Amino acid sequence: MIALKSILERNQKKGIDFCFIAGDITNFGTINDLENVLNLITKYIAKTYFVLGNCDPKVDKTFSSPATLLESHFYKLDFFTVLGFGTHKPKIKKASLKKLHRRKEKVCLITHIPPYGTETDLVSLNKHRGSLVVRNVLEKYTNIFLHIAGHIHESPVISRINDCVLINPGPVTIGNYAIISIDELYTVTGKIYNIHDIKEM
Repeated sequence: MIALKSILERNQKKGIDFCFIAGDITNFGTINDLENVLNLITKYIAKTYFVLGNCDPKVDKTFSSPATLLESHFYKLDFFTVLGFGTHKPKIKKASLKKLHRRKEKVCLITHIPPYGTETDLVSLNKHRGSLVVRNVLEKYTNIFLHIAGHIHESPVISRINDCVLINPGPVTIGNYAIISIDELYTVTGKIYNIHDIKEM
């Protein structure tokens, strides 16, 4: 939480509109731990959207937070829509894909696991540990202009699949985060930072 609070404090005057979290919000913590982290974030960035990672607890009716869980849901933001699927084995429902196909506006997809065979899913010895399912979705649905993922801690990077920008900021526990800008032509620019290093990664 120390690194997270430092990141939030450093960037609180930058006018950030949204916070997107790609899971592993806790380290096998409780629902109370999850709520505490999300409640801290929403004090700084009210519009916070998240998916759960494999290190997070399952939420139930007792879960309460001003942050928005994205699982299989579309949320219309300023001029694009955000959709999310959590865990390292995402359950991407056919109904969600049908809705995705029908969407006329551009979509930002957030999943915990990155797409297979990209710079965002490399672990040691240059092995790929991403999801073929996620990759297939990104290649098939061209209205997805931005994809944000986590899970693979070793690959903080901004990359691409065709016209879709891929971002894996790396773990916040070591001070990593990304700040991105999206204009109304859906041009994405961004950088990955580390709170312990004033230089960009």
